[in-house]
Amino acid sequence: MNKITLLLLIAIVTTSCSSSKMTSSQWLSDDFKNQKIDRILVFANTEDSKLQKDFENEASLVLMQRGISALKMHNLFPNLEYKKTHSQDEIKQFVLECKHRNIDKVLFASQKSVSVDTVLKKSLHNYMNSLEPLKLGPIDEENLTYDTKEVITYTIQAAVYDIAVTTEDKPIATTTVKGSNPKSKTELKARFLKAISKLFKNNR
Repeated sequence: MNKITLLLLIAIVTTSCSSSKMTSSQWLSDDFKNQKIDRILVFANTEDSKLQKDFENEASLVLMQRGISALKMHNLFPNLEYKKTHSQDEIKQFVLECKHRNIDKVLFASQKSVSVDTVLKKSLHNYMNSLEPLKLGPIDEENLTYDTKEVITYTIQAAVYDIAVTTEDKPIATTTVKGSNPKSKTELKARFLKAISKLFKNNR
């Protein structure tokens, strides 16, 4: 099997596996595992105010089913404007205001990345083009053409922070969902909410 044929077959297998595919993963620290969370602030970090309200409302319902009193960022901090980058002073002020409201746990929902890849379709055209006539000389790779399509992959994450702990600036738990060519954003959001619920399944 020549190099072009091998690469094509690998790409076709990858394409067939990546269409409308979703995966999720979790990371839990010992601090998260060994404590019961009763109260948490839900913060959907987005410039889309409608999406923020909808997601925070839905995530709050999911957490309430786990016995957690969920506060919503859009209700508690309605004047906090979306920014791509917050200064350290702004972050310190946010933490201070949370502590004044007796909030020490925050769940941040954000989009980590979006990638667009061009891959080969699983088509008869591509299979036929992967077959080369018998030759004794080199293969003219420049004349080969293939059908392609775009695969858009979204990676979104919910990270739980314990802002009462100031020694380490890192989350105590995360859940990450990766979706390639989801059928809809509603499907992606539903999977994300399910992953958040699963993150707190052992909360007691």
